[in-house]
Amino acid sequence: MSDPELPARTPRLAVYAGVFDPPTMAHLEIIDSALRIFDELVVVVSFNPNKAGALFSPEERVRMIDASIAVDKRHRVRVTAYSGLTAPYAESLGACALVRGMRPYADADAEIALALMNERLAPRLPTVLLVASAKNVYLSSTFVRETATLGGIIVPGSVSPAVEAALRQRFGAQLAGGDGASGARPDSSAAPGARHQPID
Repeated sequence: MSDPELPARTPRLAVYAGVFDPPTMAHLEIIDSALRIFDELVVVVSFNPNKAGALFSPEERVRMIDASIAVDKRHRVRVTAYSGLTAPYAESLGACALVRGMRPYADADAEIALALMNERLAPRLPTVLLVASAKNVYLSSTFVRETATLGGIIVPGSVSPAVEAALRQRFGAQLAGGDGASGARPDSSAAPGARHQPID
């Protein structure tokens, strides 16, 4: 006797929102981890049109993430920019969950508070907190920006080739060569990554 045919299942869609200025290898690892749980993922580049000072425009960040996703996974990922509230937007897309990356040494309180706020906005939409591996868990966009702007360094393995190319185009001769060596070093009082904040 053959097994009864299982009913078709609606693909599970999740939304992963962040500032991604710029995207790091930690962000890309969270995307890979989310795709092991969900069938499809919408990566939302969040931005505030009234706030200046971003290193890259939302459109540039969308292009960098698109170019950084493995070819065999791109059909399962859509990258877009959005300036409104994430939870209602995710509901409008038919998402079943929100995904957030979390550094356990720095982000727990802020990420749990954000998850609770999103629960008020979208009660039926849970938040899934994912942690990057040991080699990437320290990474943040702030770390990448500060090592580039203050130290003239792109730390090997911190960003994808597409993001490294964008950083080199943006900073030009200010950055050292591709070996991670640097000229001027930042003051220890402004050490990259010293100001902990949720994964951005």
